[in-house]
Amino acid sequence: EAELRALKQPQPILYTPRQPLGSVSRTADLLQPADVRYFGGKAVNYGLLRRTIPANTPAAVALSFDLWDAFLDQNLPAYGRTLREEIASRLAPHSTWPPPQMQALQTALAGIRGLIRNEAVMPAAARQSILNALTGFDPVRKIRFRSSTNLEDGQTFTGAGLYDSYSGCVMDDTDGDTTGPSHCDPAEPD
Repeated sequence: EAELRALKQPQPILYTPRQPLGSVSRTADLLQPADVRYFGGKAVNYGLLRRTIPANTPAAVALSFDLWDAFLDQNLPAYGRTLREEIASRLAPHSTWPPPQMQALQTALAGIRGLIRNEAVMPAAARQSILNALTGFDPVRKIRFRSSTNLEDGQTFTGAGLYDSYSGCVMDDTDGDTTGPSHCDPAEPD
């Protein structure tokens, strides 16, 4: 019985720690395996596909972890701290595993998602860096933004299905208004 319980213990997650790149983006064609410290595993592996079968893979730009750091380091005046600090504060009561009150953790995580989606904004400099990285793409064609982390597809952890991907439209963010419909999808009201 003790041996079976030991098999249930999670293995240490092996991953390459992320590092600042000093740039928000890079064309996926240039990404090598060692770049997983700056970009997510999905993006880095896509670089291999682009170099191997370029005729069968669409062009792509990878956004570095520097962008996420810029987003987390924004000040939230309503809270008197950065987004990073507010998230840490909300997670602090749940720092042990397994958490003693899973429902309380789920509530805290839902609040953090709401904070990110509804209160935090992309800093202007980071927003401009993203738009600069996307200049080679058709501004009225949907662009798929795929999530990608340095924890994906490791030997002891897989992130498949844990993250959401979204589509965006450059023209919607550069047309001077915040109303719809979308220039890329007239059926999309936002």
